[in-house]
Amino acid sequence: MKLALALVVLAAVACGSSTPTPVVGSPLSVSQLKFAVMDSVGKPVYCDPDFYPIARAGGEQANAISTYPQIKADAEVYAAIVAHEHLPPGDLTADAQKLIVYRAWKLLRALVLTETYSGQQYVFKYSIRSTTGSAAYEMVEGTVRIDGVVAVSSRTATGAPNCPICLAASTMIATPGGLIRVTEVRVGTVVWTETADGTRIATPVVEVGSMQAPVGHRVVHLMLADGRELLVSPGHRTADGRPAGTLKAGDALDGSTITRWELVPYTEGRTYDLLPAGATGYYWANGILLASTLSA
Repeated sequence: MKLALALVVLAAVACGSSTPTPVVGSPLSVSQLKFAVMDSVGKPVYCDPDFYPIARAGGEQANAISTYPQIKADAEVYAAIVAHEHLPPGDLTADAQKLIVYRAWKLLRALVLTETYSGQQYVFKYSIRSTTGSAAYEMVEGTVRIDGVVAVSSRTATGAPNCPICLAASTMIATPGGLIRVTEVRVGTVVWTETADGTRIATPVVEVGSMQAPVGHRVVHLMLADGRELLVSPGHRTADGRPAGTLKAGDALDGSTITRWELVPYTEGRTYDLLPAGATGYYWANGILLASTLSA
């Protein structure tokens, strides 16, 4: 009987040793986990739409005020921000406090956590400003347990974030055969361009570009008095050299007047651009003459 009891105990111990180590602390929300990672590893370096590539005077504060109701409506995110930033609970009235909330919200959106199969931890991989070594930026990879314990698995030197300055995926490009979506343009596709003297000619595309838009990326939504409309990254320039981010309602643009200028979230994944042959690099996007970002 004693031998049998001993075998049962040994079997129980053996089985127990094969189970994963239990999480010690209480599970945290995803936003709390993101703050735990940033506090341990560093804040993510990302393409802040309020500053890249054009900083509009007072733009970040204005966006903080207008976005505050949206942030507050997400109870989990808002609670994590208020606790982490040591802000009073309830509705905030001070613009400075709303700016703190908005900046923390942008950081949360810039950091992506991927849940593992076990459900006990999340994986992260993002760029930070380096505090050691010769590299200006580091790519840090690791995990955060659901109770907030962070483990870094690697740090490698990397470059600055590649911020998109291109067109929305829904943009239509003018060609001699009609409008085609920018995602369908290839090297060799013939499009309309404009020469330095204002002549419209057909030329082949000599280069195309596309890049992944970072989480939180926003684009300029332009509406003209004649009905033309465009979604374009703030740094993309018009044919007369003005970045879209510096335009405003009432400005003249391509023979019409801007009736609406706003920054809106971009959800289509990637941004796109093209370079027609010729000296100018101009092309028509949704009927509006733009300059390519791919030209020298």
